[in-house]
Formats: sequence, structure tokens, C-alpha cells
Amino acid sequence: MPQETMTPMQRIEAAVKLEPVDRIPCAPLMDIFFPAKYKGFTVAEAMRDWKKGFYSIADVFEEVGGWDAMILPGYSIPATPHVYSSGGIALGKNLFPGTHLGENDSPQFLETEIITRDDYDDIITLGWKGFRAKHQQRYNPAGEEQTIKWTQRQMERYKTELKFWRDKGIRTLCGAITSSPLMILSTSRTLLEVTKDIYEIPAKLEAVMDAMVDDLISDVVEASQLSGQSGVMLIMERGGGFYYPLNIYERFEYPYMKKMVEAFAAEGILTVMHLDQNYTLNLPYFKDLPSKMVIAELDSMTDIFKAKEILKGHMCIAGDVPAAMSSLGTPEEMEEYCRKLIDIVGKDSGFILSTGCTCPIDCKMENFKAMVNTTKNHYPH
Repeated sequence: MPQETMTPMQRIEAAVKLEPVDRIPCAPLMDIFFPAKYKGFTVAEAMRDWKKGFYSIADVFEEVGGWDAMILPGYSIPATPHVYSSGGIALGKNLFPGTHLGENDSPQFLETEIITRDDYDDIITLGWKGFRAKHQQRYNPAGEEQTIKWTQRQMERYKTELKFWRDKGIRTLCGAITSSPLMILSTSRTLLEVTKDIYEIPAKLEAVMDAMVDDLISDVVEASQLSGQSGVMLIMERGGGFYYPLNIYERFEYPYMKKMVEAFAAEGILTVMHLDQNYTLNLPYFKDLPSKMVIAELDSMTDIFKAKEILKGHMCIAGDVPAAMSSLGTPEEMEEYCRKLIDIVGKDSGFILSTGCTCPIDCKMENFKAMVNTTKNHYPH
């Protein structure tokens, strides 16, 4: 067992800055679904009762003896408290357990075309915030007063979650959440329709993204200041090589992602790039992003060992225990894989052992414990 000489906050800070660590830190992406199921109440209960949902995460933390950091503090949203917030989360229809789904089902996102090509002229002319202001009833049907109350409540809950973890001696990496313009349009136009736009009206699509990006940046800066945590999760699930060839990535994803990350770094905001799906082809581009101000958070689809080869000395990597291993594997398999990650990706620091995307609802507790304990018991470097 490695001798611990650092606090969890010191350990995670050193990993992000690519500095020596006493052992590899562990920071799962943890929402309420696995903890709720493990604690014996339904997902619908956890979503209806914020305290019950959030503190189920805290109970899991205590049972396994703690870990080193949270990527997100819980499951509230750090929304800016004004009705015309540009919004970095996908626009669309959400289906919730207990309402549209069974009591123990995970929430589902129903991808529908709620932004059309006809909306593009408004976005170009008005910007992303202006477009949402003009179409307030369309995207905020509850009305301005109710929307403001909801966003204020979400931010206060988010701040409570952040404080809870700080009081435990661990930090949260993200005080804001946003998405790239391509990710937002992909979910609100649908993947099929935005791909048609890429090939049929590329110049206009580019102009739309140009009109969106500065509003997205300003909202992150504001949300980070309000939450008091200088970090952002940048969701980019649909721009990588799994979906598009590199010439598409170079035009419709990378320039906007780079502008956002550079703007965040200039404000002292750490970017956690949430990279679901396979970004192996795109890894070399990340070397042009600000050094030691970005975490590449991988979900087990990207080749994490290739990521280490390419990004070593430039960027911290987080990941990438597969959901299937958490749910269907054995503790022995979990320990073996985590040891491999620590041995290879953890060499010379710059690595945070984490779940591949979020911890799945049907994760086995013995497997989760094996993941956390491996970071505490294995560090051969």
C-alpha cells in the first residue's frame, strides 16, 4: 500500500497539473441512480426528493471510505438565474421516471427536431441568447418568473453540493456545465438533420455556430463565478471520429471547442472535456489546447492508452472503467483493469481513475469498492 503524503485536494491538483502524486487519485462521475438503487429506493423517489437523492451519494462515499474528488458534485444544474441564459445543455424532450417511465427507469432524452433550419436566420441575427429571448415561450413555457425561480433553486442546490464536498476535504472539478455548438445543435436539430446541414448548407451552419459560441462562453464564466468553483464540464459527444471524418471535425467542432477552452483558461477555469464515444482520431488536436488546464474525460470508447502516448506531459486524462465491467464484471476483473490503468496511464502522473461516463445504475457495490480501493492500494511508480 502506498504511503499517503498528500490530501485529496493536493493529490487531484497535482494530477491536473501533471505533477508528482503520492498515488493515483480517484474521482468517479457519480449521479443519483446507482446510489438510489443501492440504498433501496426508486430513481423516481431520488429525483423527486433532492436531499434523498444527493445524500445517497454521500452515503456511498462514506461506505467505501471516500475518494479524492467529484467531477460533478451531484445532480443539480449550475444554471445562471436569468430566463435568457444561453444554455449549454441539450434542448429537447426529457422523459422522467415515475412520470413518463417506470419508477426505477433512468431518465431518457427524446431527440426531436425542436430547432429547424428556419430558425437559423434568427440565431445568426440575434445570437444564441437573443434567439432564446425571442422564443421564450417556446423554450421556457413555464414563464419568466417560474424559470428564474427554478434556475435560482438549481444553483443554490449546486452550491450546497459543492460545499458539502469541500467540507469533506475534497474538491469538485466543475462549477458549470456547457456543450459545444455542434453538440447543442445535434441534439436540438437531431443528429440526422444537423448532418444534412453540414453537407447541404455548411456556410450557414458555420455562421450559426459563430453566433452561438460567445454566448456559451459568457454563461460559463457567469455560472462558474456564481457557483464559486472554477471549472466547467464541456460536453462534446458527437463531434469525434466515431461520427464524423476529420475534415468535418476541423470545421464544425474543433475551432469552437478550442475557442471555448482557451477563453475558459484565460479566466482561470479548468475544462473537463466530457468525451463520450471514440475520440482516438482526434487526440492529436488536443495538444494545441492550453496545457495543464484541461482534463480529457474518456468513457472507454477512446483508446486511453493511445491518449496517454499522445497527451503525456500536456493534459490530464480521466477514465475509463467501462460501465459493463462495473455492472457485469467481478471485483477481481475490476482490480486487474484498474491496476493496468494505474501502471500505464498513471505513470508520470496526469491521470485520474474514474468511471467511463457516469457510474451505471446497475453497478455492483463490490465492483465499485474494488475500483476505489485499487487507487489506495496500488501505485508502483
